[in-house]
Parts: sequence; structure tokens; C-alpha cells
Amino acid sequence: MEYDDVPAVERVTGQAFHTLDVETRPANWPPPQPRSPERAKLWISRLEHLLRHDPGGCWVAADQADGVVGAAVALVREGLWGLSTFAVLPGWQAQGTGKRLLEAALSYSPTGPGVICSSHDPKAVRRYRLAGFDIHPAVMLAGSVRRDALPVLPRLRDGGADDIELLNEIDRASRGHAHGVDHEVMVSQHRLVVIESGSARGYCYIYAKGSPYVLSATDVPTAQQLLWASLAETSPDDDDVSFGDMTAEHLWAFDVGFPAGLGIYNEGFMCFRDMPAWSTYIPSGHFL
Repeated sequence: MEYDDVPAVERVTGQAFHTLDVETRPANWPPPQPRSPERAKLWISRLEHLLRHDPGGCWVAADQADGVVGAAVALVREGLWGLSTFAVLPGWQAQGTGKRLLEAALSYSPTGPGVICSSHDPKAVRRYRLAGFDIHPAVMLAGSVRRDALPVLPRLRDGGADDIELLNEIDRASRGHAHGVDHEVMVSQHRLVVIESGSARGYCYIYAKGSPYVLSATDVPTAQQLLWASLAETSPDDDDVSFGDMTAEHLWAFDVGFPAGLGIYNEGFMCFRDMPAWSTYIPSGHFL
């Protein structure tokens, strides 16, 4: 991948992911919406960041007539490989394009710990298993937050770029590896809240409409407080709050989401290589 490819990769991934959402979204859910111009701008910024720091993990498939038809983007942070994006246009699927792209991304770190936040596309999940990943069914919580269920959270404070060293320490405790330079992007794009209370520490990046973008904590009570804090940022009129990539290790999150009035839905899979499934950590699909 080159920098000139980035706008085309944004379009390809936007089209491919929207098509998958339309084909697989439950019938009683709102119709999936294409990626908005605002989200596309943030997506491009994140991809340029990864291309700058992980050029060996960024690949495209291109056709002379059609241009970019697929892409795979991988990152490596403190020895942890992660698949940030992987998409092939519908008309180019089932022709070996995805297989070659994934092989290229895996070559960036072919052994050691790795993680993928997967959709429920059976073709992709099959490839991940064949590549040596353990497959964990994942769920999402979604709905409208009950305002009367929100607790008082006295230990929270706003965070910022000065906290990045602390955030990396929390990452190592909760996910085994720090995000490092990726915090520079996340702290610029999302509100950050932090808990520091003795050995109990954690942080949460929060979407503008509420719900966690990334949540990382050293223990379950801290993780639950941070999840409540992110749900408190939702609007009383918003019935489309959702967050996912959680496995059976995240029962603590269900014990927050259910009292908050959210429903639980099958979402896809979390895939891990040479590492245990995460518990007090909710990942971002972009930075894992």
C-alpha cells in the first residue's frame, strides 16, 4: 500500500463492510447506514497513521481496470500482531484475492501472539482458523440506556495526552501489550476518562454519542465503572447505542449492560493466536 491508495482503500472497505452489514443484519434492526463523510475522514486519518508506522503490514489488491479491489492492514505493538482491516469487494471475492491479502498481512508477524476482531463472514473466519487462530464467538450489547440505572461514579477524571504512559501501563496489565503510538490518534479523536485508585486503574475512550471505543482496566470493578461512565455519555433519545467484540470472558460487561436496558446479540468472532482471550479489555476494531 502507498499513501495514494488510502482514499481508494477507504471506499473499498466502506462498500464491502456495508454490503456485509446489509446481508447479515437481523431483520428487526435499523437498516445499516453507509460510512458517513465524517467517519470516512477519521478512518482515513487512522489508516494513514498505520501506514506510517506499519508499512510492512499494509497491502492492497489492485486490478488494472478496476483499481484497488481489496486491502489488508496489520499492525504490531510490543510483539502483538493485529488485523486492523481486511476487505475485498463483493465481485472479487471467492477468487483467491482475500487469501493472498491475508497471507501478506500475516507475513508482517507470522508467529507469536495475534488478534483479529472478525465479522461473522464464514469465508473470513475459515481463513483465520486455517491461519492458526482460536475462534471465540463474540456478542454485542445494543439498545437505549435507562437513565435511572446510571450510578454515581466519583473516581473518574478526564484524561489527555499527558496520560499516555499510564495508559500503556494499564494496557500491559489488561491486554498484555501496550498500544504505544496508537494512543496519540485515539486521544485526539475520542473523549478519554481515567480511573486511578491505588492498584485499581483503567481508562475508556468514549464515542461522541456514548459507549466505549476502547476500554482497558486492571480489574473487574474498575472496568464496570468505566463502562457505566461511557453509557452515561449517551443521549436519552438515542436508541442505537452499541458496542461489541466481547466473549464469554466479558460477563462483567453483561452485568452492566443488562441493568442499563441493553439487549445482547450475536456479532461475530474474536480470534486469538498464542494468547488467552481478553477479559477486562474491550477492543477497538481499528487498533485492537
